[in-house]
Amino acid sequence: MINIEDFIRKRLALYRAYEIRDNRERPGRGKEGKLSYGPYLLISREKGAGGSAVGKLAGKRLGWQVFDNEIVDAIAQKANVRRELIESLDERERAMIQEIVQRWLNPKSIGKSGYLAHLREILLTLGHQGDVVIVGRGAQYALPSEFGLRVRMVAPVEVRVRRIAKRENMSLDRARKAIKKSDRERTRLAFKEYRRILTDPLNYDVTINSAEMTVEDATEVVLNALQRKLAVKLKRRGSA
Repeated sequence: MINIEDFIRKRLALYRAYEIRDNRERPGRGKEGKLSYGPYLLISREKGAGGSAVGKLAGKRLGWQVFDNEIVDAIAQKANVRRELIESLDERERAMIQEIVQRWLNPKSIGKSGYLAHLREILLTLGHQGDVVIVGRGAQYALPSEFGLRVRMVAPVEVRVRRIAKRENMSLDRARKAIKKSDRERTRLAFKEYRRILTDPLNYDVTINSAEMTVEDATEVVLNALQRKLAVKLKRRGSA
C-alpha cells in the first residue's frame, strides 16, 4: 500500500524544482483565464481495458508522476495531505482554483461530505502543476483539453472478463458481474457529477481498443499522440 504522505512530499519536491525556471517554458503548458495548466496525460478506462497499466508505463517513459483513482481519492479524503498539496501553490493560485470549484458545484451535491469539492480542487491543482498522468476520476472533464492528451481505453466485454478473472483470481461469472457494475457506476457518475456522456468520443483525443494490443504498443500510440499534440519530450531510456 502506498504511503500517501511520502508520495505527496516527493511530488511537491519535484514541483518546487520547476520554480527555478519559468513554468511557461515547458512544452504543452498554457493558460486558461489567469491560471496556467499542463502538460498532462488524462486516461479514462473501462475496467479491464488496461488503462492503469498504460498510465504507469507512460508515466515512466515521460518521467511524470502517475496519479490513479485510488491516489486521487486518498488525497481528496485525507485533510493533512490535501492541505499540504494545496498550500504548495501561492495564495493567488489557490484563490483562482477555489473560485473555479465554486462555479462548478451545486451546493446540494456536496452538502454531505464536500468530497466532490475536494476532488475537483485536487484535479485542478495537479493539472496546474503539470507533468502528471491522471488515471480516472473524470480528470478529462475537469481540466482544459488543450494542455493535455485525453485518452479512452476500451476493450470488448468478454476480453475484459477474462483479464479480470485472471488478474483477480475469480470466476468468469464474478468477473462479468464486476465489470457490469463498474461500467454502470462510471457511466452514472460521469453524468451525475459532470453532465457528460462517458462514451461520447468527443470527450477524448484518442480511443484505443486494447483487445489485440499489448500494453507496450498501446503506450506507444499514446506517447506518439502526446508528442504530436503538445511537443513534450520523453525521458531517455535508462536514465534515472
